[in-house]
Amino acid sequence: MQFFDLSRQFKLSDILSPTKTLNELGQQEWFLAKVRVEHDCLSDSEQLEGQVVLQSNENIQLELEWLIQDTGFELQVLFKGVETAAEQETLVMVKGAQLVDDVQQPLSAQALSLWIDGTLLPMLPQIRKEIKARLNLWDYVEYGA
Repeated sequence: MQFFDLSRQFKLSDILSPTKTLNELGQQEWFLAKVRVEHDCLSDSEQLEGQVVLQSNENIQLELEWLIQDTGFELQVLFKGVETAAEQETLVMVKGAQLVDDVQQPLSAQALSLWIDGTLLPMLPQIRKEIKARLNLWDYVEYGA
């Protein structure tokens, strides 16, 4: 039998999705679940963009926007809003949990970006190679003869 504190007002979303702190996320195991590419073959844009879904062993998903820049000698993967300047938009989507800070207040996008950059990406040292490995980059790169 489940009991609810009737002095608190509940939202259905609070019951269906658990609240997690960044510390709790850091204790989970993460892996690359999906890579998507957005590329217009007719455009002359040098940049390749897309999304990546990182999933934890507790089925929490973080969707990040990424772009690939050609530095002339290597293709560099950057996460938008984490490793690039964010432009008044949310570039990280969280599914499967509501993220809160230590005092149970909703987590800011800036705090999540800092955690991704400082904690999550170091936990996945091969993430950039995995993203590039899932793409057929020969379709997007031209080398001079």
